[in-house]
Amino acid sequence: MKFKVLGCFGGNVPGLGMTSFLIDGAVCLDAGWLVDSLTLEEQEKVHDVFISHSHLDHTCSLPFLIDNNFAAPGFQLRIYAVREVVRWMRKHLFNNETWPDFTKLPNKQTPVVTLVELQDEVPVTVLGLKVRAVRVTHSVPTAGFIVEDEKVALAFSSDTGPTKRFWQLCNASRKLRAVITEVSFPDEQQTLADVSGHLTPRTLAGEVKKLKRDVPIYIYGRKPRFAAVIGQQMKNFPDKRVKLLVQGRTYTV
Repeated sequence: MKFKVLGCFGGNVPGLGMTSFLIDGAVCLDAGWLVDSLTLEEQEKVHDVFISHSHLDHTCSLPFLIDNNFAAPGFQLRIYAVREVVRWMRKHLFNNETWPDFTKLPNKQTPVVTLVELQDEVPVTVLGLKVRAVRVTHSVPTAGFIVEDEKVALAFSSDTGPTKRFWQLCNASRKLRAVITEVSFPDEQQTLADVSGHLTPRTLAGEVKKLKRDVPIYIYGRKPRFAAVIGQQMKNFPDKRVKLLVQGRTYTV
């Protein structure tokens, strides 16, 4: 399994504050910075997107992915999310006000977009990948995802503060080869991180102790204003499994 970092952290390059990961060239986890990271030909190959939560830095590319490709022969997009996030997309995104309701276009029988409601921890199979949604601790209803193929598993927490079930499922997965989780604020902004449901290097140190498997723990999510400070604080991080993701790089797990 391979994943490409389309958007992962804040910095001086536009879009780095948006979140999106492309798995095996076809399945996306979140859609914060998708269309500006892929050519039109690459976008046409994306037919399945898993959305963790409603915040724009995880969803804002969805309308443009559809707009860029709805006329491509055979293009259809399936968007997977837990119940609250599907409800948000129907009410606030594909509502014919914010954006056309592509779940009914060109008609109800053959829509360009299908919203698929995920049940907590119940896997769905997409292009040979088994994906489970697991609830994490954020300021709005949010699910991370555990993605498995025949040999390996990748766990993505999405935005989260200190959480429990996600790490339990990571430990239970014999196929686990990598984890992606977040650090959004530096230690000096701990109160803000706690209120908004995010991690700092300090709280990350407590979280990674919950993971009993010796696999890489990749970090995304640095807010642009704090990216350099967080980078400095992470240099001497005590757990050597922890690594900062690199924008644009493809990783093999």
